[in-house]
Formats: sequence, structure tokens, C-alpha cells
Amino acid sequence: MTAYRSGRRVALLARYPDRDPAMPSFVPNLGLRMVEAAIRAAGFADLECRTWDLTGGEPEAVAREVVAFDPDIVGVSAYLWSLPFFCRVVARIKQDDPRRLVVFGGPSARPVMFSKPPFSASRDDIDLLVINEGEETFREVVSLNARDAAALGALRGVAVKDGPGWRETPARPLADLDSLPSPYALDLVQHGGLGVLQTYRGCPFTCSFCEWGTMESPKRVRAVDHLDRELQAIARHDVYAALLVDAGLNLNRNAFLNLSRAARESGFFETHGLICEVYPAAVRQEHLDFLASVSNAYVGIGLQSFDNAVLAQVDRSYDERRFDETFGKLDAVASLAVEIILGLPGDNPETFRRNFERACRLPCALRVYHCVVLPSGLMVRSPPEHRIAYDPISLKMISCSGWSEAALEAECRFLTRQAALRGGRSGEFFWTFPPPR
Repeated sequence: MTAYRSGRRVALLARYPDRDPAMPSFVPNLGLRMVEAAIRAAGFADLECRTWDLTGGEPEAVAREVVAFDPDIVGVSAYLWSLPFFCRVVARIKQDDPRRLVVFGGPSARPVMFSKPPFSASRDDIDLLVINEGEETFREVVSLNARDAAALGALRGVAVKDGPGWRETPARPLADLDSLPSPYALDLVQHGGLGVLQTYRGCPFTCSFCEWGTMESPKRVRAVDHLDRELQAIARHDVYAALLVDAGLNLNRNAFLNLSRAARESGFFETHGLICEVYPAAVRQEHLDFLASVSNAYVGIGLQSFDNAVLAQVDRSYDERRFDETFGKLDAVASLAVEIILGLPGDNPETFRRNFERACRLPCALRVYHCVVLPSGLMVRSPPEHRIAYDPISLKMISCSGWSEAALEAECRFLTRQAALRGGRSGEFFWTFPPPR
């Protein structure tokens, strides 16, 4: 049994996706910075913390830097684009000293991701997985003086190694968002670009292609005074807009009302833009009035499909009449982008092509996402009749009910050609199209 080091020298690692023509400008990794803020604000007298918020880089070079820092604990923010990279990094870090405690958190830090190749080979290099929220859990890990198997297994909200697999401990009670230290207030986030704003966590819906609804119904919201201070702190970072990372601007009324009031009191959106998502069936006049008050609002409308038979396969629905009415109202107060998904189970090339052409006729931008099989989404929630096959590294759908591998590949080629013809962009995971001329 490994005896882990007891010090509080902490390395935190995150990595932005490789530069992709369809990706936006650099967005700070809020999860990494929230964890950093939590441990820096905890008052550990002997804490030494360094972060690697990476763009690009080589695993061997990053590992050498981390080893030179000589951390006792290594925390990794794991997403589908960064997991392969960091598995290679921590293999080298563990090889240098197996007594370092390696902790993975983030959406890809799930036992199911390490249950099959290629990531099953990394099991021996990772000691702990943090499930869902990580601020309080990671702070507790750092606080431990003895980090043995018993102490780690007594933590809530983690997965520990158990024989050839993993054992999840009881869920951790979810945090009061207002109690979490702000990385913006502590000046831990880079200046410029986009600021990242969160007013609540979770989602009232449980669409099986998504991970938003796996935490809980979004009952916890940030208070007005807390949001006011957060907006002021973000403004001090010279950002041009705030990226709202909530499931939707209009999916939690208490959170929306608090944001609206904080925005009025701070004046933030009089001089800064807003990028957010809305759920079209839940748009009300109060949301339209708020968006009209923003200096530059950019709103994504996640339809996924216009076809209710397809949406029913992934626990979603679409209201034709309501959408047409809502679209016109949103178009009057914001720049819009409709979003649909290629390769959903139960869809097929003919239906998707009709949906694509219809979306292209709307007077707005269009984003088409390649369906990915997320570890808390379709990977564990898709029924057998979906017959899903996906790339084990990128998690992109290869085939499923309604889509043969050849048909999905052909539609990807079609979208790439269309993006070139229509002045759009093609990326690894999605395609973007400008409004029709």
C-alpha cells in the first residue's frame, strides 16, 4: 500500500483545447481557479501552490516542470480534450515519485472512463477521482495530515480504487455557492478576454446527451450582493464580456432575478457584453427586457433538433409554435445562434439534413455539434437499443441507431463542405455558420 506524502505543496493542472478554427477565444478554466481559490483562502500556513493553465505544450515537458516543482499533491482538471494529455503527464510524475497523490476532477474524472482502454492503463497513476463539485473536497484532501487509504476512503464525493475497479463514496452535500471564494476577487484569473460567470449549478432537465442535469435540480443560487461583488471583480480584469456558464439564463428564476438586480446595481452590462444560453420554451418578457439592457448580448438557442421523435430519444422536446414566436422576440434584442447536434441516437441522415437546411434559413448564426458520448451522459444513460459506438478517446459518436458509421462520416464531410461554401468554420467537434446573406 502506497504511503502518500503529507506536505501541502500543490500543483494544479488544466489545459485548453488545441487551437481549433471553430473555437472561441481563450476562456479561463473556472473549475481549476475555483479549486485554487478554495485552498488559498483556507489559511494553510504551509501551502505552496502553483498552477499550469496550459495551451498546447508537450506532456513530457509539462511533467518535467511539475516534477521540478516537486509537489506533494497533483490536481488535474480533466475534460475529454485534456484527459489523454494529462494521463501521459501523471504517468511521468508518478514514475518520479509514487508517493505523490494524484487527484483528477472535472467531467472526465469518472470511473467509467477508466474502465476500458485506453484509459484503463492509467488507473495505477491516478489515486483519487473527485465526483461533481471539487472545491470543498479538494480543500479537505489538502487538509489531511495522513493521506492513507482509510482517510481518502472516508471522504465524501470521491471514487477510490477498489480491487480492479473503483468505489464511489457517498455524495458530498452540495456547497453554498456564496461561501466559495472567488478566483476573480483573489486575482487568480488572467486579465483580458472573456470573464466567466456562474449564478447557479445544475439543471432542471435530464437530457441524456448532456451532463448538466446529473447534479441536482438547480435550487442553489448566488445572492445579489455576492453577484454584485463578482461582477465588479470580473470588470477589474479588463474583460470585454461575461460568459454565463449556467445551464441557461432562464432555467432558474431566482438566479435570474438576482443576476438582473446585481447587473443593475453594478452597471456591468452597460459596458460589457454577455454570452449565454436560453431554453426557448421558457423565455419570458423579463428575460427579453434584461437582454435588451445588455450592451452586446449573444444568445445560443440549443434546439438540438426540430424533430420531436428524435428529441424523445434523448429526453428532450420541442414546441414548434412557441419557438417561432420566441425566436422573433429574441432576435430583436440579441445576436442569436441556433444549435443542433449531428449523430443523435434515433436521428438519421434524411431527418438531420432537413433540420440543417431549416436551421440555415433562420436569420441567425448556426452551430452544429458532433454528438459526443459523455461519461455522465450517453455513456451511462443510453439504453441498449441505441447501439452506440464511439471513439474511446475523443468520445465522438461513430454509429448508433439511425446512423451507420459510413452515413455519419458522409454527413461530417457534407458539413465541412457547406462550412467552406457558406463562409463558416470547421473544427474537431463542431461547425459554425454565419447568418445567411
